[in-house]
Amino acid sequence: MKWILVALVMNSPVKTDLVFNSLQECMDAEAQMRKEWVQLYNQGKKNNVEAERLGQISKAMTTGTCIPSK
Repeated sequence: MKWILVALVMNSPVKTDLVFNSLQECMDAEAQMRKEWVQLYNQGKKNNVEAERLGQISKAMTTGTCIPSK
């Protein structure tokens, strides 16, 4: 079975067209997506980015889910 990564943006699903051969591969990609957002946020904190900008980054962070492909 193939799996599609769906990003959740402002609680709305957005199809990414990223297809994986296994659920584990898809979940790993979703975890990598979250990891990169966290790295961006942490880099901003390290560089003393203003609080308003950090808030924007935090609000923009997405999560995802994997759904079976047809």
